Amino acid sequence: MKYILIILILYINVSAQNYKEFAAQFNYEVDYNTAVKKAKLEKKDIMFFMIANFCPWCSKFEKVVLSKNKINEGIHKKFIPLILNREEHNFPDKFKAPIVPIIYIVDYKTNKIKNEIVGYSNRYKFIRLVQE
Repeated sequence: MKYILIILILYINVSAQNYKEFAAQFNYEVDYNTAVKKAKLEKKDIMFFMIANFCPWCSKFEKVVLSKNKINEGIHKKFIPLILNREEHNFPDKFKAPIVPIIYIVDYKTNKIKNEIVGYSNRYKFIRLVQE
């Protein structure tokens, strides 16, 4: 039992760092306030991708959808991309999601949620949003 707990803790720590590596590689913000300032400056809405350490679908969404060059270019053209880990609690309470992955489209003027895309199964809705 002790070894299982140690392995689980190590896995969670590695998973927690993976999203920051993804963010660095694909030029996503990892600070909510920085993303808000940048969005107002560039007059673009925020595409806020909420993940969690334990979520295999979050990792799959990053690898299968978000990491594609055409999609990444579309995201950066239309949005300020932001990725945060739900377990780190470094975001406003209005974004407390019971389900991950979830993507919020946040209005740069009002800071209100304009759209939500919940779960990996809605990747096609997300791709249409980016490509429009």
